[in-house]
Amino acid sequence: MAELTRFIAAHEAGLRLATMFGLLALFLILERTLPRRQQKVSAAHAGGNLLIGAVNGAIIRLLVPGGLAALALLNQGGGLLGLLALSDALAFIVSLVLLDLVLYWHHRAFHEIALLWRLHGAHHSDRNLNVTSGLRFHPGEALVSMAIKAAAVLLIGAPAVAVIAFEILLNSASLFNHANWRLGRADTWLQKLIVTPDMHRLHHSRAPHESRMNYGFFLSIWDRLFATYQARPDAP
Repeated sequence: MAELTRFIAAHEAGLRLATMFGLLALFLILERTLPRRQQKVSAAHAGGNLLIGAVNGAIIRLLVPGGLAALALLNQGGGLLGLLALSDALAFIVSLVLLDLVLYWHHRAFHEIALLWRLHGAHHSDRNLNVTSGLRFHPGEALVSMAIKAAAVLLIGAPAVAVIAFEILLNSASLFNHANWRLGRADTWLQKLIVTPDMHRLHHSRAPHESRMNYGFFLSIWDRLFATYQARPDAP
């Protein structure tokens, strides 16, 4: 297991990039063939969002060359999970769930704390929600988010393989949730477990009370538990 973890950590950047570009291409095709809403997104607009994502990624890599996985490797045996005798599989699952919970409150804080909203507002300024919107974040938000995730990784004591899996999952969910593609009835069923495009689209509503709902990134259970879940918009 240790050798596998080191191998995955060494190729973490490649795994994340391959997954991101693969899904980005897939959702760009789906937005063309199965759009949820008819809208025009210019190449310049989409390119701008992609550039923002690339700049943020470069900044994070310069500041934290090994990423969160390197931090997790240095912290092996530490944190909350270091106090518990869990199997590798259980530690992996618990880490993913706890990190997703942290991201729920992280996202909620960026809406409820005025200073943080000044950063997060850049993401919500995209009026034509599409897959590239999932990469549109203020560099300041990217840095604060990295610090929050780093603290969570240390406090939880998440194993490196779980951290890498979560980061890939987080990037994938961001593209999936922002994509303008039609899932139909499957969206309603999937919402029982995970955050879907329709569920997250409501969060991007121009109605203030709706934009303060559906904060989840991957699991939809947190919005249900903390009374921030709304299945449908008040108006079409």
